[in-house]
Amino acid sequence: MRRVLMAAAAAAAIGVTSPAYAAIQLSTYNGPDLVTMIKASKTNTQNDQSVVFGTTDNAGNGSNVQFTGLKADGTTGTTIHITDGAGFASITDNVNPQDLYQLIVDVTDQTFTQFMFSIQLLNDGNVTVFYMLDGSATWVEATPNGGYAQKANGNNTYLLQGGVFSAVKVVSDSPFKEYKQNSITLGNIAIPEPGSWMLMLLGFGGMGVALRRGRRRSKPTLMQMA
Repeated sequence: MRRVLMAAAAAAAIGVTSPAYAAIQLSTYNGPDLVTMIKASKTNTQNDQSVVFGTTDNAGNGSNVQFTGLKADGTTGTTIHITDGAGFASITDNVNPQDLYQLIVDVTDQTFTQFMFSIQLLNDGNVTVFYMLDGSATWVEATPNGGYAQKANGNNTYLLQGGVFSAVKVVSDSPFKEYKQNSITLGNIAIPEPGSWMLMLLGFGGMGVALRRGRRRSKPTLMQMA
């Protein structure tokens, strides 16, 4: 019995320390901004290029966010323009023909656990998001697969959460009209999946039983007097 309890405790410890990302999801969002805005950089003002820079410093004093504009086929070559609109980095494609269909947002020196953005499309389209987990170099599509349908000129806001991310990629089958209201929660705390929670509960329960049994055994026995 003691070995079983020790194994359960060890499994619980593994559950605490192992990152898991079972609940990563993209959702529509209508609520307050997240902790940190992403603004246009005041220290790297490169503009009207395929790569422009923003910052997680709310005063704009940095350039740790790299925005890369891509065409529909995922290649570079489109020209994007970044400004500060209503306190957030606002990205547009003012060159005809407008061919900004994908945007990579890479926070180069931080990980993050939540990412919010708003987007307007030129035509009706679908908005999907891909994420790159901390320590990975692979793009994974966020659920729901296929993303969300959005009307032309609609101003929809989305929230990605449930993991520890290093970069995101926003994709649409309509050209972007404007991408804005970047808001982010910086951090690197892994979120355990349901199976890990069960292991932790089992482990803590097992340790409690073991302690109780130990206390009972350590009590002195009373001798009966004839």
